[in-house]
Amino acid sequence: MNPSNAIRPWLPNRLAALVLALAALGAVMASAVTLVQPRAIFLATGLWALAIVLLPVARDRDYPVFSMWSFALLTVVLGVTLRGACLTFGFPGPDRLETLFFLGREPVFFFPAAGWLLLGLAMLTLGWLSVSPPDRNPAPIRYDAGRLVALALVLLAVATAATVLYVQRTGGLASGDLSAKRTVIPDLELAGSGYQSHGGLRFLASLAIFGHLLVIAPLLAPGTSARNRVLLGLLAGALLVVACVVPFYASLRTTVALNLVLSAAMIHLHARPRVRNAVLSLAVVVALVGVWVMTALRPSNPNADPDALAAPTLTRVFEAAVINRNQLELPKTAHLIDAVPGELSFQYGRTIARWLLAPIPRSLWPDKPVIPPGPEVGRAVYGQRVAGVPPALVGELYWNFHLPGVVLGAFGFGWLLHGLQGRFFDRRTRSDLLRGAIYVAGPMTLGFEAIGSSLGSGLFRAALQTAVMAGLVLLVRLRSTTESPTR
Repeated sequence: MNPSNAIRPWLPNRLAALVLALAALGAVMASAVTLVQPRAIFLATGLWALAIVLLPVARDRDYPVFSMWSFALLTVVLGVTLRGACLTFGFPGPDRLETLFFLGREPVFFFPAAGWLLLGLAMLTLGWLSVSPPDRNPAPIRYDAGRLVALALVLLAVATAATVLYVQRTGGLASGDLSAKRTVIPDLELAGSGYQSHGGLRFLASLAIFGHLLVIAPLLAPGTSARNRVLLGLLAGALLVVACVVPFYASLRTTVALNLVLSAAMIHLHARPRVRNAVLSLAVVVALVGVWVMTALRPSNPNADPDALAAPTLTRVFEAAVINRNQLELPKTAHLIDAVPGELSFQYGRTIARWLLAPIPRSLWPDKPVIPPGPEVGRAVYGQRVAGVPPALVGELYWNFHLPGVVLGAFGFGWLLHGLQGRFFDRRTRSDLLRGAIYVAGPMTLGFEAIGSSLGSGLFRAALQTAVMAGLVLLVRLRSTTESPTR
């Protein structure tokens, strides 16, 4: 191994190191304030959490923006840091905060869970830092551009047909709602309910984003003519639009934003620096506008807080991202830990393992149990029968294995994240467009889903998406030296 490669990751990232130092200083001050104002525990925990997860960024001068760790950091910033600040300063109002987060508990109730949460994040970060990326330089995957475009056209046709069928089978536009929740479970007990999530159609519709990422390969490849770039650009745009129709129609704001992030990541990893920055900025703007539009179109919930519905749309966009029970957060972790083992018995890995049943269609197994653990958490902790509340990493590990789960599970998952990054992503092989497509479509966002929602869900989705993209790549790669590459 080149010694410079071994030393380089430890050169400091000055901006991240500065933010880390400021976060740690603010955390110390907020911790002192908790002695007289216990509600500052949310702000203190958020700042300590930010300082912890910034360690891998601060140590690496050339930290890649679309590292797998970036998505772990994102869920911590949204759920622990920003939400913690809102809880401490009382935004958006005492009634909503009480209903969503406090549930009648005093701030001192959340102190022990703050320790559990920070312990889990510390072990997660330690697991990531314990892995040394391998010194590897695999040969780029050669592909047939004509075969790739033909495959993308097939994916566009399949995804379009699946989108039309999904819209038809979930009420269509006749309901008057352009962007509203669809296929919400009617109850935790699904036996005999005739419930259909249409997961197969949703999966087929999602194939468009895989086609989009594939088309970017010849679009960015050197030597592609200007005429072909225009045609490929139109095909890539059509695939991206189709990929966003179902999540837009079902008001899945995170999915729409992630589709745009995947596209931006693929371009950012392989394009010239000026193009990278422009595409990244454009993706952020389009994602914000898309979420803004979806928030404005989402129909009013009759049980929702009137003050929340009356708020300006931009405020509602911020609240959609921060003021909710998604992502990793302190209040949910505290309530979940308090519910174990009374209202929620120890699972010993069941919430993770039952995702193995997810591929079985409900049409073949009508009484298949609810796979995500969120509805069970919603019932036991929040008294809900329909809406799910994802447990997030620390709460789910505690729910399954108590203290050993939080310590060993978080460390192991951090180790897994960095190991996967080393396997799928290498900064020296950015010219390998198809290997980049597998990384972007599969493991890149694993941290966001597994840490902020459910470990089993994150692992299942990452494995499925990696397998799908790897299979598509096999269809277009040149398998022997006798084949003439068109790239």
